[in-house]
Amino acid sequence: MLKRPRRLDADGIGALLALDVPAHLATLDREGFPHVTPLWFVWEVGAFFMTSIVDRPHLRRLSRDARAGLCVDVEVPQRADGQRPNRQVRAVGRAGVFPDQRGEWTRRITEKYVRGEAAGDVVRARSADERAVICLRPATLVAVASV
Repeated sequence: MLKRPRRLDADGIGALLALDVPAHLATLDREGFPHVTPLWFVWEVGAFFMTSIVDRPHLRRLSRDARAGLCVDVEVPQRADGQRPNRQVRAVGRAGVFPDQRGEWTRRITEKYVRGEAAGDVVRARSADERAVICLRPATLVAVASV
């Protein structure tokens, strides 16, 4: 028997959003069709912050229509009972886009995902690109986990 998903509490949300898994950002094209782009992110002060090289299609779509959706999810391998437990955070809202001055947000995001000897070089290389910050402060946030 399948059980209904349970809501994640604040600690569960924080633990999921601290993982080094990408967010999947959904933006809308001129005809209203969604496009999904995986991006690295950090969750701070109640908002998702992501960066991207300027002039990417998802940034152009956000400049036309700031409505966006986002999903962060993880799933564990199948258990003996056939279930594949997962946790997910889904958000919708309007995204703001602004320049990443001195690569500060890119540095913070990259440090979340890249570790070890190569981390410094990767952080410097990514931070040197001309990048824009995407800030999605959710109007609605749903966080659930299967049991």
